[in-house]
Amino acid sequence: MLTRQRVVLELLRQAERPVSKIELMKWCFLLRHDTPSAGGSAFYDFLPYHYGPYSFSLQREVAELVDQGYVKANEDRLQRTDLAVRAGELPTRLTGDVVRVVRRFGQVSTDDLLDHVYDRFPRYTMLSRRKTLVSRPVAEPAVHTAGYEGRQVDGFLWLLLASGIRRLIDVRSNPIARRYGFHKSTLSRLCALLDIDYIHVPELGIPSAERQALDDTPSARDRLFTKYTSVTIPSQEEAVERVARSMTERASVLVCMEAAPCDCHRSRLATVVAHRTGLPVRHLGVDDGRETSR
Repeated sequence: MLTRQRVVLELLRQAERPVSKIELMKWCFLLRHDTPSAGGSAFYDFLPYHYGPYSFSLQREVAELVDQGYVKANEDRLQRTDLAVRAGELPTRLTGDVVRVVRRFGQVSTDDLLDHVYDRFPRYTMLSRRKTLVSRPVAEPAVHTAGYEGRQVDGFLWLLLASGIRRLIDVRSNPIARRYGFHKSTLSRLCALLDIDYIHVPELGIPSAERQALDDTPSARDRLFTKYTSVTIPSQEEAVERVARSMTERASVLVCMEAAPCDCHRSRLATVVAHRTGLPVRHLGVDDGRETSR
């Protein structure tokens, strides 16, 4: 069991009562953003949603804990079961922060809990149905790119929202992923929930077989990207033009897996699209989450 899942079980244990899904979501958010441990090194990321900060990954893993018998669900209420004892104990620093969060908010009404979170973290209200304190940003016209390598889907989508992106252009040839949220069907569904258009342009990807044949050297990658620039892009004129139009119509981002733009074909495609549109290239999420441009 993942440490972050054991944190969820400890929150429910410390509560000593059934906990609503909204309460658990906000407690986890406060643990992540308002405690020294931040819930651990691989705790959940959050994004703005209908009632403030939300994590699709947390929602999914709580459902798994219910299916596995560690948590009992009664309508909107969750309670840890005796089976959860087998999950093991947490490191002391995590347990201490869990205890502090539950002591502070365990007897607070849902409205007061939401008011606290909204007031402390107003950026997470931009999609709220309850109260909106910050408007959703809209990006300046540019050829944006982003890679999801090393990210949870909630953190990745929050990067897009915070950057003002309204359309995701998936340029993977084969859009499957082991990490939750990045398979085409899931990613397109989550984008729809956040009012982000999802477009898949597989013809502008690099087939998996070509990538798998690489020996992991700079020269091999250079040969792959040279072929992409000299063969693939010229042979996909209609697709390139479609991407260029998208970039001028709505704040859009080219998405693939690799974190570093230089290691991904999206940077080569971005250069071509920028030349056609006259827009600058902006790589999102580079350098520890800060946007960089060239």
